[in-house]
Amino acid sequence: MQEKLQQEEQTVSEMVDDVRAGKMDRRTLIKRLTVMGLSAAGAGAIAAVAKRQISAHLAQTTSDDSNGQMHIQQHNDHLIHQKAGDMQYLQQDYHENAIVEDSMYPHPFVGHEAIMQRKRAGFAAMPDLNIQVTRRIVHGDQLIVEWVATGTHQVDYPGLPATGQMFSIPGVTVVVRKDGKIVRESLYYDMNEVQRQLGYKHK
Repeated sequence: MQEKLQQEEQTVSEMVDDVRAGKMDRRTLIKRLTVMGLSAAGAGAIAAVAKRQISAHLAQTTSDDSNGQMHIQQHNDHLIHQKAGDMQYLQQDYHENAIVEDSMYPHPFVGHEAIMQRKRAGFAAMPDLNIQVTRRIVHGDQLIVEWVATGTHQVDYPGLPATGQMFSIPGVTVVVRKDGKIVRESLYYDMNEVQRQLGYKHK
């Protein structure tokens, strides 16, 4: 019973870290994600990232915010301001020591400056980027968002020279907030699929 309770309290990021550390197999991860309500595609996107060795970065989270509607409204506001390119709002939406983990990078982005630099590069490289949310699940202090990102890779992005190719990439973002601010944001998607759609050849 105690073990089951601990499993339920684990965040998605903690489960991914356990897979990378060899403490959990991918099949168990997928099973737990689907029990949480993720689609097979969403669970698969997270599992695909979990097999890659990416530096873990621990963050303190809180489970005292169980207001699901608030989580969803805050995410709606974030997406609206992101689409408008409102950097001032976005910066204020993150805690000053927030952590952002992105499947494209081996290390997390920590703090306002690093996170905003990453966002500015993304806006410049894909000015027509559109995020279509397909599912949202509030689980404890986590908002788990399944999405499809579409756009055109028009300008060089760090590690990805511009190809002019259009893309449509499914993925999952897990957002953890504390006192209304994002303290941890983890983006899971298949980089092999990104490279394939953008026309890069695998080595």
